[in-house]
Amino acid sequence: MQFDRRKLVVGSVAAAAILGAIIYFAIALAPVSADQNTPSIVFSVQSGEKSRTIVGDLQSQGLIRSSFAAEMIALLDGAALHMQPGLYKLNPSMSAWQILGELSNANANEVTVTIPEGSNVYQIDATLADALVIKRGDLIALNTSTSLEGKLFPDTYRFFSNTPAATVAQKLLDNFNVKAAPLLAADPKNATSDLIIASLVEKEVSDPNDQKIVAGIIWKRFKAGMPLDIDATVCYIKYQNNPTSTAGCLPLTPLDYKADSAYNTYLYKGLPPGPIGNPGITALQAAISPETSPYWYYLTDPKTGKTVFAKTLDEQNENRVKYL
Repeated sequence: MQFDRRKLVVGSVAAAAILGAIIYFAIALAPVSADQNTPSIVFSVQSGEKSRTIVGDLQSQGLIRSSFAAEMIALLDGAALHMQPGLYKLNPSMSAWQILGELSNANANEVTVTIPEGSNVYQIDATLADALVIKRGDLIALNTSTSLEGKLFPDTYRFFSNTPAATVAQKLLDNFNVKAAPLLAADPKNATSDLIIASLVEKEVSDPNDQKIVAGIIWKRFKAGMPLDIDATVCYIKYQNNPTSTAGCLPLTPLDYKADSAYNTYLYKGLPPGPIGNPGITALQAAISPETSPYWYYLTDPKTGKTVFAKTLDEQNENRVKYL
């Protein structure tokens, strides 16, 4: 009888311990926040980093409740052996199970990124950072030492997260050398001017036929010694002054047009000192083979997106009143 009571006590203690462990892990692995709108956190896993360090960082950044519980579970289900280096966008509303699953998913840190035509280096930096390919500002920092603007060819790419900015830039530059450089090589004397004008055209209009006419207007005004008066160059100055801002450049204010910069085509005649974005093939073709027209001015109808051309300044002013 005494023996049976001992077994009962031992069994009760064991059951209580198991129940306590279940309750502990259920609580310890639950989401830190129940609010689905809690801001996400970009979390970095370095190559060769130990699981204990990783879960410790998760806890210190407020992403999990218990590094001990997370490490125990990671060891039991094998996640500790398969955590992939990279950048991850994690949220405190995720459970520790979900977070460990993300970190051990080999496909989670390979992404497809599309660079739109006309994007400048500041916009490309933001696009890549949002996709967790690089850290925000890395490509901009690289651009200060290596002139990248105009040669980061717009296209769709695949990258692993946390890729060095230099590696990313080289992939875009290699694509430029294959697809764009041969076009510019047809007129090497004007290659730099063609690239700059293509970047202006790309920012100003999107229709390929209109791009050819606008390229012709820019070339004509440039050769005549007239100011180009291109809003996109003023916009570019705002990006230069606030390189990691997410606010964009619009709307432009009267003060913006007075910015003392060589890129300000309202204050300074001639082409800006460099491209203001990264043009696609049609804009490059337009700059290289512009269309001759009787027009000297143009604007974009904000309602339709259509380009409206004018032969004289008076006609341009009439169009401004009518469309803007």
